Amino acid sequence: MGLWFLRVFLSSSFCVIIGFFGIAALDRITIGVKEFSIIRDDPDATALFVGGFLLFLGLVIHGTSQNPIFLSQTVLYTGFFNFQRFLIVIISVFVSLFFGWLFYYIFANVEPKGIDLDNINKSPRAVGLFVFCYEVFMGLVINSSLAVPL
Repeated sequence: MGLWFLRVFLSSSFCVIIGFFGIAALDRITIGVKEFSIIRDDPDATALFVGGFLLFLGLVIHGTSQNPIFLSQTVLYTGFFNFQRFLIVIISVFVSLFFGWLFYYIFANVEPKGIDLDNINKSPRAVGLFVFCYEVFMGLVINSSLAVPL
């Protein structure tokens, strides 16, 4: 039982690190929206960011408890790392970043029906909600990538 918790913890840690880089990449992709600088100054936006990250963590832990990246039955002798599952998680994060960039590009440049994504900079809560939704989206993407049968 303890080994199972260790496998889930290590797998979740890898996925959370990947997810944190995904959130940082979102900040770079959405040039007109300054996520971290705006969220940092508003308690409501910070709460939304933390709430989204907790949901992200819950989805990651759920996925890694079903299919951990570490698959060994013993830590010392036959431990191995499932590179295929790890690559699927990384690719899924890149796909989610691509869709995040595509969404931003469409709303920032095409402005369908006059919707400009850069307008969320006017409200810290709006930026916090934007990041909250992206964290949940990325958590669902990682969760589903962990559920893919190999």
